[in-house]
Amino acid sequence: MRTKLISLGLILLLIGCNTRQRDDSIKVDTIEKGKSGSENSVVDQPIEAIWAYEYNQLSDEFELKQLRAIDKDTLTGETLEKIINKTWPKVQVKFIGISNDTVFISIPESEVLTQQMGSAGAESFMISTTFSFTELKGINFVSFDFKEGDHGVPGVYNRNSWDKNKNQ
Repeated sequence: MRTKLISLGLILLLIGCNTRQRDDSIKVDTIEKGKSGSENSVVDQPIEAIWAYEYNQLSDEFELKQLRAIDKDTLTGETLEKIINKTWPKVQVKFIGISNDTVFISIPESEVLTQQMGSAGAESFMISTTFSFTELKGINFVSFDFKEGDHGVPGVYNRNSWDKNKNQ
């Protein structure tokens, strides 16, 4: 039941811009308020995720939620790369390294993130990925390197980069 609720919440996250389908087998869900969602298979394994940015129908707003506890003592950048890549199979990150309090990741093929997921989907990816990588001990910032697009901008982000999450 929880998996279905998480999946529904993640699908609702994908509202944003209308996107063109590249594969006829991919369904497009119509979301509340007449907006169209993007590919409903953007998030494949939400059970792997540590953080999710989900739509709450009761409050009519998106909310950040920690989905599971993790052992920060054994967490590595490589482990987080695998988690993110399983959770978001169409947006593959590459862990580059750490310098001081910043982790560096790249997204070599960023078109799905920047052009196909819509604004809400891209924001969900950026927020959940930032919160996941800042679970690493001593890490406060995540530097994203990818080609800028309509729905995603590379740069350095932290947990306070999104106004609505200032109190997290």
